[in-house]
Amino acid sequence: MSDDSGTTDASIDADLETLIQLISRMVRGMKGADGHRDAEGLMTRVKDAGLGPRHVPALMALVLHGPAPVGVLARHMALNPATASQLLGELERGGFVERRPDDRDRRRMIVSLHEEHRAAIERFAWRRVRPLRTALETLDPVERGHFLKGWRVLVDSIEHARRRKPDSARDD
Repeated sequence: MSDDSGTTDASIDADLETLIQLISRMVRGMKGADGHRDAEGLMTRVKDAGLGPRHVPALMALVLHGPAPVGVLARHMALNPATASQLLGELERGGFVERRPDDRDRRRMIVSLHEEHRAAIERFAWRRVRPLRTALETLDPVERGHFLKGWRVLVDSIEHARRRKPDSARDD
């Protein structure tokens, strides 16, 4: 394999091949047979409510950090509060979350999973989070730092490439 410039680096190419294989295995594992039916059921409910995959991180944040105020969830999702509020409002209209006034500060709203969907959302989330947590627990703090740095570089590279590519040329 070579890059666009025509140069090759065998060790980079071998590592790239390994990375592609590992990502593929990870995606298959996250979709695993035991959780596939649950995932399909939840995603069908999400789609039926007029929502999409972009709403799933908000549900995951609520499993991991909720019930919580919008601002707290926004920080956990690395979104600005307005965007987080919009996503959570859409999830509320779809019946997946509910808002109630904070008992200590009535001006603040606490967002939580709606009881009707709580079990399915929690199963969906924990089937995906548990293996990630287990993997991180096997690494010492320095290794975790390197591991997360690698993921940040990968995600930043993907986001940078998407920003540079004109909308009409995108493959998705």
